[in-house]
Amino acid sequence: MSTPTPAPPHYILITQCLQNDFFLNPECGLALPDGAVSKLLLGGDGTTAPLRGPLTRAQLARSPLARFLDATVGSRTRGRGDGVLHLVNIRDWHLPGEAYDLERRQYGAHCEAGTWGARYLDGLGELLDPAEPEGGRNGLLQVHHVLSDTLFDFQHAEGGVPTPGERSALTGLLDRLLGDGRAETAHVVVIGVLTDIKIQLLLTGIRSRYGVRRLAVCDPLTAGRTLEHHLDALGFCERVLRVEIMTSLTATARFLGSRPEDTRRLPRAGPSPYASHSAYLRDRQSVLSYEDARLRDYRDQSSERLRRARLTIGFASRFLLGLGAGLLLISLLLSVLSVLFPHRFGWQIPALAGLLGAGQIVTLFFTRPVRSVQDALAEETVYRMILESRSLKIALARHHITTADALRRHGDPARRLAALQSQLEILEQIDTADFDRLKRLGITPDPPDPPETLNAPEPRQPRARRNGLRSRRRTARAPR
Repeated sequence: MSTPTPAPPHYILITQCLQNDFFLNPECGLALPDGAVSKLLLGGDGTTAPLRGPLTRAQLARSPLARFLDATVGSRTRGRGDGVLHLVNIRDWHLPGEAYDLERRQYGAHCEAGTWGARYLDGLGELLDPAEPEGGRNGLLQVHHVLSDTLFDFQHAEGGVPTPGERSALTGLLDRLLGDGRAETAHVVVIGVLTDIKIQLLLTGIRSRYGVRRLAVCDPLTAGRTLEHHLDALGFCERVLRVEIMTSLTATARFLGSRPEDTRRLPRAGPSPYASHSAYLRDRQSVLSYEDARLRDYRDQSSERLRRARLTIGFASRFLLGLGAGLLLISLLLSVLSVLFPHRFGWQIPALAGLLGAGQIVTLFFTRPVRSVQDALAEETVYRMILESRSLKIALARHHITTADALRRHGDPARRLAALQSQLEILEQIDTADFDRLKRLGITPDPPDPPETLNAPEPRQPRARRNGLRSRRRTARAPR
């Protein structure tokens, strides 16, 4: 029995809001900052100069976004590529109405239907909407245009949106592209802007509606209004939605079926902000988890000291209550006896002595527990602060100093040994500082007993003592 031939993979590239308002219109409330525009359009050359006009040919030649679209969409128009690429362009598109008024009050005016700001980004129109070749598009590229008037692209606002030139709404389109088991072989990539709003909601809808196994978003080709919002949104997509975060333009283009000869001109992957952010979060989690574990151990140790202090103070308090009750009972008994036998029991001297003794004893035993409580709480507070500080220092030292990478950083054995010695000195300094603080609290370990040695020689005695022993021995040997 022959096995069924697996269906060939097909590729879907979804672009989100690549429109003039978000890139070139400084009056738009949702316009990207200059750094984000430079990241996507100016080739990462370090400039943050605002881009307020169409891309020139020189800028297109080094623009990451244009070069990526040429390596994916442009290669398909030239008849190269593995499998069919479906290009889905989603545009924000608003008509006057209640739904747009609500969104405009929150985000400001943007992407109004028919305006320059709602058009595709100047300079990228031919790549986002390539011209129709004679006889129709070839079988390697299919372009779909979707107009969206809400934040969630899978649902139109009440009243709908006129769709001239639109092949289908996003829901119906993706149902055809990903339904009937096609999601098993689909490679879906999302690029564009407003990572924390439009892209995050789009990926949430794709993940919840379809069982796409290969779903990715490209970090270098996405941006948000702030870097923090962008990184937080990508983190949510990776942790919660299980979306693959791609940091290389070349890898993303090949993920969509582009061939190596079409990806040679793509810029190499530089330091990815999200990769650095993820590494920072992992490092912070490692440090904090180790610090928390050590802190729990230290708290268990200090809790025993505090428990013993509470028991001692409780015993002293009960003793004071018993002593006070006893003194009151004795005073009452003496008072009764002095009334019944006034000639035998005088009340002045016993009362005065008892008053003075009781006052002295009560003062002595009452003030001592109060001071003990205060001292115990103060010492316990300082002790826990020292332990918390030590747990953090040890966690940082463990992560930054004692890792294998830190020890192997130097290839020369002598330099490696010097690095290890300097790290050990740092650890000793940490221990010395912590032990000095503990000594100030009176917490000093007992010195170890000297080791017992077999056949140890008798310790030498002082000269005077030795002379005395010799004289006694001579006297003992002398004849009587």
